[in-house]
Amino acid sequence: MQLPPGKIRRFVFIVSGLTDALIGAVLAAFGMGILPGDFLSADFSGWMITALGIVMFIAGVAVAVYNFSRWEE
Repeated sequence: MQLPPGKIRRFVFIVSGLTDALIGAVLAAFGMGILPGDFLSADFSGWMITALGIVMFIAGVAVAVYNFSRWEE
């Protein structure tokens, strides 16, 4: 069974969004000190890593939810 190109594109965006959300959650956990990581030696402060992780998580979830809500189109 072949999926139409629109559904394949939406599936790729859903997987991409969820991957982005996962990476963002891990970065936010590193920045908050939940996971051990030594970013201070690389001239990154904790708030920068946390902010980047939160933005990536929110953007990833938004992309995935939007494309999942349009699955039937």
